[in-house]
This record gives sequence, C-alpha cells and structure tokens, in this order.
Amino acid sequence: MSIVNNLIDKISEFIRLKGESLKLDIITQASKLLAQFIVISLVSIIFLFLLVFLSLALSAYFNMLLESVYLGYLIVAGIYVLLLFGVIILLRSNVLQTWLEQMFMAITEKEQEDE
Repeated sequence: MSIVNNLIDKISEFIRLKGESLKLDIITQASKLLAQFIVISLVSIIFLFLLVFLSLALSAYFNMLLESVYLGYLIVAGIYVLLLFGVIILLRSNVLQTWLEQMFMAITEKEQEDE
C-alpha cells in the first residue's frame, strides 16, 4: 500500500510543479508583452512629439516662403490629408493589412526562435 501512496504523492507533486511551471510561463509571457507595449508606447509618444514639431517647423517655413500667415499650415494639413487618403486606399486594398500580418508573424517567429 505504501507503493501506491508513494506513487500518488509523486503524481500529485508532479501535477503541482507543472501547474506552477505553467503559471511562471504565463507570467513571463505577460511581462514580455507588457514590456513591449510600454516600449512601443514610449516610442510612439516621442515620435508623435517629433512629428508635431517638425510639422510646425515645416508650416513656418512655408509661411516664410509664401509670405503668408496661414498658407503654410494649410499646405501641411493638405499633405496629411493626402497621406490619410493613401492609408485608406492601402487599407481597402488589404496591402497594408497583409504587410502588417507578415511583419507580426516574422516578429513572433523570431521570438520563438530566441526562446
């Protein structure tokens, strides 16, 4: 009977250790995901500030060239509208979505190879 009890103890210990291992794996994956999200958020915020200030500088430059108070701002706004239409066209043709999916798959495969 002690062999059966010993076997039951070992199986329950194995299951407990597997459960803890699974929890640690989940925590590790969540930590990596959170860290990536924070880095991407910070880079995005810095890029947004850079874009705003470069847009203001370009608008001021156009204002100086055209000797106008507002035409530079309208030109830069027009550039952004054209970019928006370009992105909308790419989204509708699924080119951008396909490219993003391929990029995501490549990043995922790289992370799995690193592990």
